[in-house]
Amino acid sequence: MKKVFEFKNLNSFYNKKEMAEEKYLTLNLRRFVVKKQNWRRSEAAMLILRRLLKKHLKTDKIKISTNLSNFIWERGIKKPQTKIKVKATKEGEFYKVDLAS
Repeated sequence: MKKVFEFKNLNSFYNKKEMAEEKYLTLNLRRFVVKKQNWRRSEAAMLILRRLLKKHLKTDKIKISTNLSNFIWERGIKKPQTKIKVKATKEGEFYKVDLAS
């Protein structure tokens, strides 16, 4: 019987060094932010975002982009965005987190 594909050397075909690991997450901050004081909600949303990302990505080394930060702070300190779609890309040992487009 003739083999159609040879599976021994797939790692050389898909070079793992060039492929960046990406994860898309939808994070709901509402249930945490509603419990905070009205005048500290955006500040708390940033801390909660970092805590949820640590939980989902299983690492402490996270860099949050300025676009994501500005998106949360866009409506001021009292009314932050509560549902956020993010894209986490692994760059070296860090995860860079940005808005998913």
